[in-house]
Amino acid sequence: MITNSEDFYKKISQLTLDVKHTLRSKGLIVPVKNQDGTITLDRFTIVKDFDGYAILDYDNEALIQRINLPQTAIIVANKMALGRYRDTELLEIDRQYGYCDFQEKLYRKTMPKTDLERFSIYMTKYEIAQVKKQQFKQQIARSFEKLIKLV
Repeated sequence: MITNSEDFYKKISQLTLDVKHTLRSKGLIVPVKNQDGTITLDRFTIVKDFDGYAILDYDNEALIQRINLPQTAIIVANKMALGRYRDTELLEIDRQYGYCDFQEKLYRKTMPKTDLERFSIYMTKYEIAQVKKQQFKQQIARSFEKLIKLV
């Protein structure tokens, strides 16, 4: 004889599988947050390390490393979990974002305090790097918002 709790558990399990299947057919893998702070999408895991974010496979071997923004890591891991190829275009935008972030910090740190002409040149370069960085971040954010709208 099946008790009410077993029957309820089976219904909840089936509902969970149905929701996961529906989201997968829309192009979204349900992320699972692990106890160690990592996020798993199907058989891929996103971890934060000292170089940014990395996507690991089921053997914990790094497939993609040095991702600057978590949104990029989520989008790429989601596409890979769906069986698609790596989004090299998005990864390139993320790398450009990281390069502009580096330039921005470099120009801010090395800005001369006494030479007004060099200060003006560095300030211009700093502002250009800052604007480019924001543009790249917005491109990644738009891709992430498209993924979120699938829900």
